[in-house]
Amino acid sequence: MNNEAICAIATPLGSSALGIIRVSGQDLSHLIEKVFSRTFEDRKATLVNIRDEKNIVDQSIVIYYKSPRSYTGEDMLEIICHGNHVVMNTILDILVKRGARSASPGEFSERAFFNNKINLAQAEAVSDLVSASNKKAVKAAQNSLSGKFASEINLISQDILSLRAEVESVINFPEDDDVPDISVSRIKKKVDETLLLLSDVIKNSEEGASLNQRKTYVFVGQPNSGKSSLINCLLRKDASIVSNHAGTTRDAIVYELNINNNIVNIVDTAGIHETSDDIEKEGILRAIKSITNSDKVFYIVDHSKGITNADINFIEKNKIENYVVLFNKIDLTGKSPIIDNSDKKNVYVSAKKNLGINLIRETIEKDFSSDRISENTYLARRRHLELLDKAQIHLKESKKNITHASFDFSAEELRLAHMALSSILGQNSDEDLLNEIFNSFCIGK
Repeated sequence: MNNEAICAIATPLGSSALGIIRVSGQDLSHLIEKVFSRTFEDRKATLVNIRDEKNIVDQSIVIYYKSPRSYTGEDMLEIICHGNHVVMNTILDILVKRGARSASPGEFSERAFFNNKINLAQAEAVSDLVSASNKKAVKAAQNSLSGKFASEINLISQDILSLRAEVESVINFPEDDDVPDISVSRIKKKVDETLLLLSDVIKNSEEGASLNQRKTYVFVGQPNSGKSSLINCLLRKDASIVSNHAGTTRDAIVYELNINNNIVNIVDTAGIHETSDDIEKEGILRAIKSITNSDKVFYIVDHSKGITNADINFIEKNKIENYVVLFNKIDLTGKSPIIDNSDKKNVYVSAKKNLGINLIRETIEKDFSSDRISENTYLARRRHLELLDKAQIHLKESKKNITHASFDFSAEELRLAHMALSSILGQNSDEDLLNEIFNSFCIGK
C-alpha cells in the first residue's frame, strides 16, 4: 500500500454552507507546514486562513488526527471549509501543489482496512451506510459497521478451528486403536451447534441483503392513462413530459422518491398498445423488462373508460402478480379518492385535480411497515451470502465424513469452511476482489 498523502472532498457535489476535505498520509507534518505554516494539536479544532500564495482562499476549521488514532490509522486532516465548489477545488489544488495527490474511490477506507482499523465487512458497511435508502437499511449497516457481523463470523470461525483441532487429534490416534465413539459423538454434536449458529447468521444476512436493494415501483398502462401526470404529482414537479398526444413516453425513465425517509425508484414507462412504430415497440419492451425487475407494479387505468380486455390480457400474459390498479381521472366520473381492498387492491385518484395522490404514497409506505427485520440484521452483500452458504455446505460435508469415519476428509472440509468465513472479513482476499470492492466507493470515503 502506498503511504503518500492523499486528499479528496468528502461531501456531496454542489454548493452548501459547509464542505469537508479529507487528507491522509503516513506523516503529514511536512504538508501541514507547507500549506498552513504552523502545527496543530491532536484532535483540536483550529481556525486558520488557507492561502494560495498571498491571497486568502478561505477561513476554515482544521482538525488534526495523529496516527494511529484516526479513521485510516495514518495522520489525517479534516478541513471544514465553505461548501462552494470553487473554494473546495482551490483548496484541493493547493494540497496537490504542496505534495498530496487526489485520492482514488474508497482509498481512505482501503487504508483503514490495510492498517487493521476495520475489517473488509466493516469497510463495505461504510459504503452501504452512505447509500442506504431507508431507516432499516441504515440500522442494519450500522450493525455491520459496529462489528456485530464480524463478531458473529469470528465466533463461528473459532468454533470451526476448535473442531479442526479435535478432528486432527482423532486422526493422530495410533492406527491399532479404535476411535472412541464418545469422541465422534462429541464432534458431531459440536458441528450441529456450529451449523445452528451459522444458520442464524445466514438468516439475518439474507434479511440484510434484501434491505440493500432499493424498492422499485413501475407505472404501466395504456397511452394517455395518466402515468406521467401521476408521477409528476408524486414527485411534486414536472419530471415527465405530459401531453394529450399518445406515445409521449418512449423509454423507461427512473426517478427517486422519498417517502417518510424511504427512498424508492419510480419508473415511468411507454404506453402499452399495439403499434407498428419501431421506437414505440422498443419502449414497450423496456416497459416489460422494468416490470420483471420491479417490486410492485402500479397499473394505470382511465376510470372514465374502465379496465379493458387489453389491460387484463397484458397483466395475464406478463404474469404480473404483485400489482395495484390505479384508476385515474376520477374527476371525470365523480368517484371519490379511496383505496378499495374488496378484491384486488384498487386505488382511485385524479392527477389533474391532485386527488388521492397521498393514497399512492400510503400504499408504498405500507410495503416498508410490513418488513419484519430483526434487531441483529446485518446489511450483507451477495458476496457474503455466497461465502456463508459455502461454509454451511462444507460443515455439512464434514459431518457426513465424520459419520463415515473419514476424518481426513472431514478436517479438509472444516478447513474450507474456515477459509470461506475468513474471506468475508478479508483475511485471505485477493487484489482483484479488493479493487472491485473499494472502486465502488465514493471518492472521499
